[in-house]
Amino acid sequence: MNKPKSVTSLQLTFSIGTSIIGVGILAFPRITISLADTGAPMTAVFAVLCAMLGGLVLVHLGLAYQDETLFEYADHLVGRILGGVFLFAIGVYFLELSALATREFGEVVVTSVLQRTPIPVTVLVIVLLVVVASRNDVAKFTRILTFYMPIVYFPALVIVALSLKNAKVANLMPLLATFHDVPFQNTVLSTGIVTALFQNFMIAGIVIPFMYQPQRAKKSVLVGIGLGGALYVLLIYSALSVFGTEEMKNLLWPTLELAKTAAMPTFFLERLDPIFLAVWVTAVFCAIYAAYYLSIQAFSHVLRFQDHRALCFMGMPLVFTLARLPSNIVDLYTVTKMWGLIGLTLTFGYPLLLFLIHLVKSRHVAAKKRPRRVGTTS
Repeated sequence: MNKPKSVTSLQLTFSIGTSIIGVGILAFPRITISLADTGAPMTAVFAVLCAMLGGLVLVHLGLAYQDETLFEYADHLVGRILGGVFLFAIGVYFLELSALATREFGEVVVTSVLQRTPIPVTVLVIVLLVVVASRNDVAKFTRILTFYMPIVYFPALVIVALSLKNAKVANLMPLLATFHDVPFQNTVLSTGIVTALFQNFMIAGIVIPFMYQPQRAKKSVLVGIGLGGALYVLLIYSALSVFGTEEMKNLLWPTLELAKTAAMPTFFLERLDPIFLAVWVTAVFCAIYAAYYLSIQAFSHVLRFQDHRALCFMGMPLVFTLARLPSNIVDLYTVTKMWGLIGLTLTFGYPLLLFLIHLVKSRHVAAKKRPRRVGTTS
């Protein structure tokens, strides 16, 4: 059935740009630098390019099936049963991503701000906010993410700019360590870890059918991923230039430490890390919101629900339970890295599979329609 056209291309751009900036911005510089040293910023650039390729695949499919979401046209391409299996796996994956993000949110908040607050309390609060917001339709979903976009980006860019007064160019050398000093497997692993931070770009698969001008989806997706990717690259370059590789490996959340180095002594604000934490909380909410919304939409399609709102509160106890499974923060990051890399086969591999099947079917249909040549007789 035709979808109501209620989403602009700018809303899609901002929605993607906001949803991919999440809880991972605190720890990803340490994780990537431990693998790639000064080549870590280049692996972040590679990750942005990989995410853009994945986004282009979704856009191509979305334009080919403009009145259907990713979950709907998958039924035509791979069949309802096999498609249901894939969608169930995607739903479980993004549900687990939501749980891991809420747990990391709880760890950071309790460590940095609310030391006497139990982690389950902070987890419960963010989960409840996400669940209530997930009851909205796609149009309101994109408006919420669009609204928070400047709140996330502008303060983050200001903090990065102010922290650069402590930067040392020598800490960035050699710039091209990815190509000669870093083992190839480390480069691939580091790129995969950063690429996993962009997986919320899959919201394009459910938003494109609701766009006023779906032909602009390609530009919207590329710009949205590019905005998020640019912020990731800026953060890792800034943290590396300020701290250097050896010190970075000893910092649990380098981006938070970077915010502590930013100061405005000539104004009434001398420390900006509380502002950064407020911005980070907003970004985390948007990222968890997008992941949970994708999960609920996938489950709703698998179970053939007409309205996804019935499932929103059903997923809440699952997320809360999964968030409490890691025993400590070390286990949390171990599971997060493993889960993120495994999930790339779903978030990138599944759309690519659909794209290849679509190409084969399109050529088969075109071959049937092509008129046959009639030979001439003398």
